[in-house]
Amino acid sequence: MSPPESPSYEELAALVVDLTSQLQLAHGRIAELEAKLGRDSTNSSQPPSADSIVAKARRRADRSSRERSADRKPGGQPGHKGSGLAPSTEPDRTETVAAPAECSGCDGDLAQGVDAGTGWAQVWDLPPITLEKVHYLLPRRRCGCCGKTTTAAPPFGAAGNVVYGPNVNAAAILLGIEGNVPVERTAMLMEALLGAPVSTGFVARAVARFAQRLAGAGFDEAMKTALAAEDVLCGDETPTNVIHKDTNAHGEPVPGSPHAVTVRTPDARLVWYAPIGSRSKTALKGLGVLRVMRVTWSATTTSAGTSSTPNSPGCSNAQRIMPTSELCRCRVQRCWWWR
Repeated sequence: MSPPESPSYEELAALVVDLTSQLQLAHGRIAELEAKLGRDSTNSSQPPSADSIVAKARRRADRSSRERSADRKPGGQPGHKGSGLAPSTEPDRTETVAAPAECSGCDGDLAQGVDAGTGWAQVWDLPPITLEKVHYLLPRRRCGCCGKTTTAAPPFGAAGNVVYGPNVNAAAILLGIEGNVPVERTAMLMEALLGAPVSTGFVARAVARFAQRLAGAGFDEAMKTALAAEDVLCGDETPTNVIHKDTNAHGEPVPGSPHAVTVRTPDARLVWYAPIGSRSKTALKGLGVLRVMRVTWSATTTSAGTSSTPNSPGCSNAQRIMPTSELCRCRVQRCWWWR
């Protein structure tokens, strides 16, 4: 059998070019996989919960290896507002506990011990919370002119009914709205903490009644007027799940994803929540508060990773006035600032 023919120079050159191309593709793919493998919450917008086991262990090791500065004292640093309890000079009551019966050093009997003065301690606690049930007697008076009988009105609710009072309603609204607690858990906490076995329907109706009263008092218009008078506002939008989407005049679902918008002053003196049917320019402009936007936060990439810094040139939208139809697509944090 004759030996195989040797490839020509042209064939060898073409093979080298093909192998070089495949090698370049392989190098690119390897670099891509290495970058993806090394990406975690310290060098990208990936949340810490999505980090790999190795990345989490590396982060814990890095925290434990940090040395405290010799000039840094333990505890809160200068300028930090503490939250510890200071002894009250006017306590609600003073009690004396029983004297110690045994020595804390040798366990000896202290029945014949010598009086060494008095120490002190304060315990701040809540008294037992009980649901107060008040029975109101409502006097009736019959008019001598027309004969109609008028019954006195109770402080809350209506005659002949048993209802929860304003404080129970306020607790349900505070937990459900400000605390962002679901309706079922709000009812459960009301019973566990306050001894008020309310139903989920009561919680939902309390919130609905409160919303109706705010609308009747012109709360939204007053809040929008106050917000529009501010020099700087900040806000954010969050997608929400709804049972039924809004429909147009033809009964078709309105395009877009429903969102809840928060608009507030930087110091949180004014905070306004509003629903919008979509995150469109028209929907945002329809709020009647937002005009132009100034983005003051951006993302920068350093050797230590990606961080969010104010007024940074790392984001092309930083320090730039723009209409509300545009957004700053920062890798770490998206903040809107309107003025």
